[in-house]
Amino acid sequence: MTALYRKPIETVSAARIVGLGVVGFTTLAVLSLLWWTFSPILGRAYAALRLIETISLWRFTGWGRYFTGMPAGRPFAFVSIYQSSVGFGLVAALLTALIGYLAWRKRSRDHIDALITLPSKGFTQGEIAGRFMPAGRLVRMPASDEVMIPSPPVGPNRFGEIRDLLDVPAVETVLEDIPWHLAATLFLTIDALAPITDRKARETVLKAARTAADLQIADPQAELPATLRPTLYGHLLVSITDHTGREAAVLKQVHEVLQKKPNLASAVSALASAALTEGRLCFPDYAWLRHIDPKLQSAITAY
Repeated sequence: MTALYRKPIETVSAARIVGLGVVGFTTLAVLSLLWWTFSPILGRAYAALRLIETISLWRFTGWGRYFTGMPAGRPFAFVSIYQSSVGFGLVAALLTALIGYLAWRKRSRDHIDALITLPSKGFTQGEIAGRFMPAGRLVRMPASDEVMIPSPPVGPNRFGEIRDLLDVPAVETVLEDIPWHLAATLFLTIDALAPITDRKARETVLKAARTAADLQIADPQAELPATLRPTLYGHLLVSITDHTGREAAVLKQVHEVLQKKPNLASAVSALASAALTEGRLCFPDYAWLRHIDPKLQSAITAY
């Protein structure tokens, strides 16, 4: 396969190389002449720059004492500036070599040309997973014989038993019976429709839900973090009962959905539909739900 467009390689002629060499040596000659003529002034400026560069540590070296101890108006030795710069030049050369090595290493390993190179055994599933999937997220690879993940049983909606959903103690008694994934989903859909004032809460709930989902994907019997329930149910309680800075009509709409729907799954679906109408539904927020309750996740993302 050939590229559709390839920029021709430019060659450098011998005359250009000689010309560049002449320019370089001429520049050095002019700078040397300036140093020979104005070294009493340039030496002071050179010493100041070195002191700033080394945070005044250079004054404790031999050349530092030479430049800082020279009486005003006295010329400096012609070779002093060259010899005193050898150490700095070596450090600069080593840093340049290190940066070049790191750039070459990144180019040879992470550049797209290296990533798309055909492996010796071809692009197998394991090869693709090792090269392109982010290591921080556990991704469940589909298989032809994989059994569909059953959705958790839908529990009853007890919000209908509460007369006023602004009553914090009453709402707290209902939250204890809600599964953690439904608590997170309820918060996300309520916050999408009627955003709460604390905008950091959404990221906190998302992080807790993704962490719990990853643990359950790896091991369904794994013990969830102790901070999961307080985090999810605490923010869910705020999203239902806190009316500070929120539109009363929208919050009333949320309460009506929670009180009238027969189960929490249908309440989540109705809240997501209303949030989508307002243009506030963010579908990536519910990606973690695919391997926990795929039916509920499909109901949200099917709009």
